[in-house]
Amino acid sequence: MDKEEMLWKLEGLHTVETVAEALNIKRQSAINLLSRLKKEGYVTVEKHRKSLYKVSMKKQRPRDPGMFDIINKYSPNMKLAEWYDHQVHGEYGPEDALIDAIQTKSFRAILASMRLFSHIKDWPKVYRLSKEKGIWQKVGALYDVAKRFFRVRRMPRTYPQHNGTRWERLTQIKKMNFPMIGKRWHVYIPFNEYDMREVA
Repeated sequence: MDKEEMLWKLEGLHTVETVAEALNIKRQSAINLLSRLKKEGYVTVEKHRKSLYKVSMKKQRPRDPGMFDIINKYSPNMKLAEWYDHQVHGEYGPEDALIDAIQTKSFRAILASMRLFSHIKDWPKVYRLSKEKGIWQKVGALYDVAKRFFRVRRMPRTYPQHNGTRWERLTQIKKMNFPMIGKRWHVYIPFNEYDMREVA
């Protein structure tokens, strides 16, 4: 079987075992093959509980780490599977990933991103980006919840608290967990203590 035929047969997501089965080869041979194809640019790896190999007919250009990569790097207990290709260019860190996660309005993405508060080094950047996107009160509410469950990088006290009257939702779920924090920031917080223990 030539390379083009093999790539056509394998195109898509695989584990080592499914590659071995598809090509009728031994597991170690599948590992060696995937390693070689990765070096050649035909395979990228997504780390979950079990590594997933994305095989493509065309060589894949190296990409900068995006939101999913950053969240999965810093979230020890909760990992996200990409549901769209989040491409970034240039410098991109926990500050950017936090803002992007909040904008997804995804329960799981925002919950997993809570661990990013432990790695924020540039609070001025977080404040600037969140004000540009109109989500500063959401950042503040999430920060106050996060610091109850794990160590976080302290937010400077100079940043203003929310003083408006409009209530915001993090997701489509309209729940009032952590009511003191919710009322302080006027944000409906969908996560409960069980959820936070899962991510902590």
